[in-house]
Amino acid sequence: MQPTRRAFLGGGLGLLGLGVAGCTTSPAAPSTAAPTSSGPGRLLVVGAPARALTRDPARALDVESFRLIRQVFETLLGVDPDTGAPTPHLAERHEESDGGRLHTFHLVSGVVFDDGEPCDAAAVVANIERWAAAPAPVDGTVTPPSSFVSAFGGYAGDADSAFAGVEAHGELEVRLRLHSPRRHLAAALASPAFAISSPASWDRTVDVDGSEVTTPAGTGPYRWADAAETAELTRAHPGASGATILVPSARHRGSDPAAYPVAVQAWGRASVRLRELRRGTADVIDVVAPGQLRPLVEAGTQVLPRDPLGVLYVGMNLDHPLVRAQYLRQAIAYAVDRPRIAGSDVFLEGTRLAHDIVPPSLGVGDEEARRYDVNPDRAREFLDLAGYDGEPLEFLYPAGTARPSLPEPERVYAMVSHDLGAVGMHIVPVPVPEDQDYLHAVVSRPTRALHLMGRTGDYRDPHAFLEPFARSGRAETGYRNPRVVEDVDAAAAETDDDARRGLFRRVVRAMALDLPALPLVYPISALATGPRVASYPTSPQLDEPFSRVRLTEG
Repeated sequence: MQPTRRAFLGGGLGLLGLGVAGCTTSPAAPSTAAPTSSGPGRLLVVGAPARALTRDPARALDVESFRLIRQVFETLLGVDPDTGAPTPHLAERHEESDGGRLHTFHLVSGVVFDDGEPCDAAAVVANIERWAAAPAPVDGTVTPPSSFVSAFGGYAGDADSAFAGVEAHGELEVRLRLHSPRRHLAAALASPAFAISSPASWDRTVDVDGSEVTTPAGTGPYRWADAAETAELTRAHPGASGATILVPSARHRGSDPAAYPVAVQAWGRASVRLRELRRGTADVIDVVAPGQLRPLVEAGTQVLPRDPLGVLYVGMNLDHPLVRAQYLRQAIAYAVDRPRIAGSDVFLEGTRLAHDIVPPSLGVGDEEARRYDVNPDRAREFLDLAGYDGEPLEFLYPAGTARPSLPEPERVYAMVSHDLGAVGMHIVPVPVPEDQDYLHAVVSRPTRALHLMGRTGDYRDPHAFLEPFARSGRAETGYRNPRVVEDVDAAAAETDDDARRGLFRRVVRAMALDLPALPLVYPISALATGPRVASYPTSPQLDEPFSRVRLTEG
């Protein structure tokens, strides 16, 4: 009897010793070559599944921008590679006092931004004040999601904001004051959205493919290559053509990374990433598709899965006149064959059916929450109760690209839309091209009914997944439930762990009833490395610094 595909995947991963990887640095396939701290010219080419949308951490929300930002900038607190917990970084010490309402950061002495400016208390205060200022709405109509609002509850001066102010005490001490404690704040400040950049560089722009791109300076091990360096590297290394080039920063306080320069290529198609890895043009490719696993395994290629810390879901626009009806949202939930999607060959082995909008590892799943088993007959009944009469429903999804939480968007869309069509819904596909900002395309299209979206935890706390639906990312789904906002805020300030989990579980139950989004799966993502890579750091939070990549000799 022929083995099933999933049996093969499980066996293939097992044979390679690739049980789901934790936050530690993952060893590469056995090699006789010893790691080396090689000199310049050891170009590392990383094949990313999408392009970065910004170089400014204060404006970044997408995974690919964060991938680059993590290399060029640093945060006050870092991420422990073994536990995912916050750890000292630009701040060598962090203290909480006044019942969690005062956070004091003692900065590392002598740190300098790549533009030569000091990374002192005044610079950090300027960054925090910049984050706290409410931006102008995009296109004058849409307020973009905000990492600051998610972490603090609102911008400076907002009624719901916990942010009370920030001040410098001397050159190396920063005091951040809150109106109320925020249990998740230390973890949130370790995410790349809160990377520290040089205030003197905020207006600096460089020409990138004919466009002026804001390019701040950071304190990280890498910096953005200038035009001359990019041209020289492109001539010397054809694999760097069209890529974002990173080179070591001479002002970084640590030693030079072993892998440099680094060229990050945006190859949206999985087939292109695989082709470039097999050609030797790419050293690392991210978001390995299950269909690629067999040739990779057979070639002896190292495949590194990440622990799951993300969720893929169908977002619903509650401002849409039809989707506003709860009966219609429930019809969608009963119509979609989520077990089939979780077990499909779109996702890697280990991907699980999602019932809640929060990954199970965060410990706030609720068995009492409403569950939606596949039931097309019941879906049709709810469509009748909703008064639905075949009206068209726009369904947005990203095209020609991928994400760790969404390896093949077109195929996921096809499965979901097939199930909805089977119960009588008129689904209109709206693919968003890869050269567009997908999140902006979603929130700025008022006629949308549904959209595919994934969320990867930038930090290990249920707040990171629940709060955006409640407040900071409300533009995505139009979800408004004052009780949910109250519970999220209460959980943010709760000091008792059991009580905090109870509040989060109540939010999970409310969202399962209200259905601003239908969870599909908790996806497993993986990357593959070529023979020149001795080790690559994998992380559920995608905190994967290129400076910790180790190369083989030769």
